[in-house]
Amino acid sequence: MEPFILINLLKMLRNKQIKKIPKKTLFDLTTIFKYEKFIKFENKILISIHAPPYPSKAFDRFLEAGIKAKEEINIPVIVNFAVTHQCRYHCWHCSASPKKGKDLPLKTIVDTIQKFQEIGTCTFSITGGEPLLREDLVEIIARIDDRSSVFMFTSGDGLTEEKAKELKDAGLLGVMMSLDHYKPEIHDNLRGYKGAYDILIKGLKNAQNANLYVGLSCVITKDILKNNEVWKMLEIAKNLSVQEIMMFEPTPVGELFNTDNCVLSIDERKQLIEFHKQINKNRKYKKYPKVSVFPYFESKEVIGCTAGYNLVYIDADGNIQPCDFTPLIFGNIQEEPIENLWQKMNCMFSKPRDFCFMLENHKLVRQIGNGEYPLSYEKSLEVCKKCPPSEIPMFYKKFGIK
Repeated sequence: MEPFILINLLKMLRNKQIKKIPKKTLFDLTTIFKYEKFIKFENKILISIHAPPYPSKAFDRFLEAGIKAKEEINIPVIVNFAVTHQCRYHCWHCSASPKKGKDLPLKTIVDTIQKFQEIGTCTFSITGGEPLLREDLVEIIARIDDRSSVFMFTSGDGLTEEKAKELKDAGLLGVMMSLDHYKPEIHDNLRGYKGAYDILIKGLKNAQNANLYVGLSCVITKDILKNNEVWKMLEIAKNLSVQEIMMFEPTPVGELFNTDNCVLSIDERKQLIEFHKQINKNRKYKKYPKVSVFPYFESKEVIGCTAGYNLVYIDADGNIQPCDFTPLIFGNIQEEPIENLWQKMNCMFSKPRDFCFMLENHKLVRQIGNGEYPLSYEKSLEVCKKCPPSEIPMFYKKFGIK
């Protein structure tokens, strides 16, 4: 990221009415993100769709959460909410819990969202299943006020021109649309649905026409790295004029729960991290979308893993879990108050970690679960108690967290 952007960002943050953050801390935070490409969107600036845009009330709350973390007051900054089991696809890497029953009532979802907003959540990501298959999706998003930003993970299935506009008017910031391969036939095969690629492209264009922030989310496999096809994934993102391409690594969860050979090696992970740095830092790639590589974010040099620390996942049955990729249950929103559920989980995840929790502990999760998925509260506690302590990632060290 160019130095003048860092300087301008620092000046903007200094002008905010958040005086508890020392100037040196602000500068340290901007330098941590030196390999990021800031995106200008609707007269605002985004580091990533996962963080609120600046300026906004949600962004102010994002910084305030960092201040409170230093005082050991942990806030569920990001809530990933699966609002439906419904989906017509059968994706090879799907992390969603097995379909167990009816979708949560609208009132339960809205009440839960409002309660999380009251305790400090500044970003909601709406997921599923395929959230677009829920008929009252627009109403759900409309009930999230400007204290939080909101985006959605989707395959594009059901994202018509009219629906995209309704979602935008309701307050949706943007969409992350799933792309499994740059070749249509392979994408369809990996999604388990013929025509999935065409549906994605049509939905993507509808989202852009509605002036939504649009990104692609991809799971980067060993084969994609080996064949150097990560560049082709980036090229198609550029051709589609999206703002961001988000790259995940395969995780042994959901459809991959019993599959260890999908996990990237240390060298493969480093390869992906270097790709992140190269594209975002080198000016010759300035016309390409922003690259967001999760192994980079989840490294100890940046943010690390915040599952259960300031990240919450609610599955389509209402179970509270640390994140979409950590099948440990700490209760259900239909049975206990949100504050109790958050406290139960957060006391087990009281600090951020320097590496993805599930990638580090997937064998232990399987061993203790012994065929159970997701794990019960009792077994979830057993897993947490056997996990080794972790180093604090750099981002949180700069806030004074030890």
